[in-house]
Amino acid sequence: MKPIKNSYLIEVNLGSTVPGAGANLTFQDYPQLRNIYVTGVEVLDSSTCAISPSGRTVVSVLSGITLTLIDKFNQEQLKQYPAVDLNPEVRSGFYRDFVPFPLQLTKSFITILSTASLSANQSILLNIFYVNEAEAKTTLRPRLK
Repeated sequence: MKPIKNSYLIEVNLGSTVPGAGANLTFQDYPQLRNIYVTGVEVLDSSTCAISPSGRTVVSVLSGITLTLIDKFNQEQLKQYPAVDLNPEVRSGFYRDFVPFPLQLTKSFITILSTASLSANQSILLNIFYVNEAEAKTTLRPRLK
């Protein structure tokens, strides 16, 4: 597990009606997460954080939710990865770290495979661990050829 250099908590709201099974929820643009290299991700449920930064209830169950992360070359680096496996609470407190890649957040998405235990206006929280471009040049140099 790599040390955390930077992290940013993002929220994906399910909306006023629960999306149907198979629906993709894209991420909004966060200027802080442009031109970064993602090094790890946590997906949090209500047992970790009950209320989101915007004041919404956090989903209580992550099973039936997957994450797809796209790099700046429009390649899927993480495809339909089970969100429950990205919850550190089920991994003895450890988060999943990745070989760093340049994230294209606005093309990445969450897929709802099952609507069981989901309610309208709930949110899914993701904590993105990353290094910016300047840090990547010094800390990741051997891997970025």
